[in-house]
Amino acid sequence: MSKKIISVLLAGFMLSSLLLGCSSSKKPSETKPDTATETKFSGYPMNAKDTTLTWWVGQGYTLNAAYAKAEDSPFHKELAKKLGVKIDWQFPTTGTDPKQAMNLMLASETLPNIIFNDIMTDSDRYINEGVVRDLSKYMQKYSPAYYKFLQSNKTYDKYMKTDSGKYYGYGFFREGGGWNDTYQGPIVRQDWLDALNLQVPKTISEFDKVLKAFKDKYGATFTAPWSRFKQGGISGTFGSYGSSDLIFYIDGNNKVQLAQGQKEWKDYIAKLNEWWKASLLDQDLLTNDDAIVRTKALNGKTGLAYSSMGQLSNWEADGKKANNGAKWVGLDYPKGNDGKLAMVFGGPGIGSVVSAITKSCPDDKLEIAMRALDYAYTEEGNLYWNYGTEGVSWKKDANGKPAYTDLVTKDPNGLNDAISKYGGSTWSGSCIQATALLYMKNTETAIKANDTWFYPNEAVSSKWKYPSGVSLTADESTTLTDLTNSIATYSSEMFAKFVTGEEPLSNFDKYLQQLDKMNLKKILETRQKAYDRYLAR
Repeated sequence: MSKKIISVLLAGFMLSSLLLGCSSSKKPSETKPDTATETKFSGYPMNAKDTTLTWWVGQGYTLNAAYAKAEDSPFHKELAKKLGVKIDWQFPTTGTDPKQAMNLMLASETLPNIIFNDIMTDSDRYINEGVVRDLSKYMQKYSPAYYKFLQSNKTYDKYMKTDSGKYYGYGFFREGGGWNDTYQGPIVRQDWLDALNLQVPKTISEFDKVLKAFKDKYGATFTAPWSRFKQGGISGTFGSYGSSDLIFYIDGNNKVQLAQGQKEWKDYIAKLNEWWKASLLDQDLLTNDDAIVRTKALNGKTGLAYSSMGQLSNWEADGKKANNGAKWVGLDYPKGNDGKLAMVFGGPGIGSVVSAITKSCPDDKLEIAMRALDYAYTEEGNLYWNYGTEGVSWKKDANGKPAYTDLVTKDPNGLNDAISKYGGSTWSGSCIQATALLYMKNTETAIKANDTWFYPNEAVSSKWKYPSGVSLTADESTTLTDLTNSIATYSSEMFAKFVTGEEPLSNFDKYLQQLDKMNLKKILETRQKAYDRYLAR
């Protein structure tokens, strides 16, 4: 292991030194918000085994596919023991969209005590509508570790409040911020570059040259898992800010803009259409998933691709096992031929998901629920959420730092899958994901790839993003829901049509005119007002 990796592992583990060493038959309207019953808290596990918290998890730390119920899941059943409270875990049906599942759950007469999902944008509305509890009065007292963590960073604190200053939830944070959040980008087969005496491509023109050479020699195409590529891909090369997913961004004048409504987006999809027509772009791009692209990488169907740090670790392991000579390495995002790059995939190290306590959590359970959520931000809880139970999934190495046991490292389904059985921060959670975790679960090649994607591009990795901490009023949310959904569907369909040639790019102006007819101006104005309030917090 390199000195650099060791130093980051040590820095990641030092996070702990920064941290501090509800089921009900009542309807929300029957719960009084400011009369919480105080319990005698003396540490974890709490003396609350007669209390049951209902905890709904829409994404992130849902059940690993190996388990049919929470009682069999190491992470979920052990967390209840460490907290000293009974937990009735609830999850959406496998394959269900988390937002749709939550809407159905909210429409029912019975809410769980805790919900974990993407609710930041509507947090103010949920409080006003009596769905989510305002935790401001109790946060410092009942969640001292979390409160201390929020006070350590003004941006963290800002994200977890509404415009009126109300605390509403427990967020997902990536320790160290941007590096952890810039976890995907371009990947290339270095052995193919060497065999063809090609230099590492740095501009889009050089990308063209490499793609054509790989196609001619190996019959390979540029590919990516669609769920990753549709978020942004290499759009920043062309001055754009998105692929197929609807992306709102902040321009240099602090104005909210739609990526799919700019001329630079046309330049981006024009290049993709050029590659599509020349069969340089995988014709299955729009339906690929991680597993499919992993197989294509193993079988030599691609030599230049776009994926994630975790997937690169898998590809490298597959190549070594097959002894196929593949040498995958991370590649910097290509610059435009003008030497510029507008954005790369990334973020500020703050996720868009939170755990919130609902009004169906009665006053006599509120402290227990808040302390249960606070546990993840304590020194002990941070270790558990990241690595699982000491002595089972991890143990201390010679330097006193976490190291996975054979139970995890020798899991037949691979390391990424294994750690999600024992820890809760693998994908996202109401916790702080340790940087050391990413170093432990990825190869040195993948770590270097992440360095390549982030460090040269730190200035354009997240500042352009429309903050997930922006909250909408009830009227704004109502206004935006239908309008945004319609435009999102339309622009996504048009992206596919433009790229594949089903719709000629000569009709791009008609596409822009249709966006105007679909009230894009109203959407931008509404989001601008919400963003301005966020800045003024």
